[in-house]
Amino acid sequence: MLAAACSTHQVPPISTTSLDLARAYKSYTVWWAGRDVDGAPLTQATTPTDFYSAVGFQMFYGNCGSRGALHDNGCRLPLKITTNIYSPHSDASFGPQRWITLHGVPAVVYHGGTDIEIYTDKMDVDIIADTPRRAMDAANALKPFNRGVSPEDPAFPQPYYTPNPPQQLLNAIATGATGTTGTTGDLSPPDGLEPTTAAQGGS
Repeated sequence: MLAAACSTHQVPPISTTSLDLARAYKSYTVWWAGRDVDGAPLTQATTPTDFYSAVGFQMFYGNCGSRGALHDNGCRLPLKITTNIYSPHSDASFGPQRWITLHGVPAVVYHGGTDIEIYTDKMDVDIIADTPRRAMDAANALKPFNRGVSPEDPAFPQPYYTPNPPQQLLNAIATGATGTTGTTGDLSPPDGLEPTTAAQGGS
């Protein structure tokens, strides 16, 4: 299904039926940036039947172009937004970065501004775009996708964890010394789980 977002021909915006199917996912809150970001329409989204926890819930915007900074086996997408349950990790591997506040919660901007990770509730929201402007426009447009918003359930609750924990705490988590479980990780799912042009016949 997600492979269609990475075909080389024009991909239409996601249908209302597919959007409703994706919105049926209720295991945790998912965030999105609406149906269009700077001219790139939402073309595909994870559904409850194809959700894989190691990858997270993904929203794909736009179509493939030439190889570039954001590519998967020849596929370049304007924007991808992934919501996942936060797994403790150091942000040092992100390289040069700057910390900001978005929607009242902490976020880190890196890779020259094309990547943004936002920390909220028990999740993190990862934005990967082809330009810094599109990444920031997507970040500013973020809102819950599969739930409503109320004073009791705000759009962006404060994180229940400390982003970018010190290495000593990461070591303790990895060995179970804190009484909790978790592993360090990065933002990228396994290559085999990303959409590829070789599989563009999927629907």
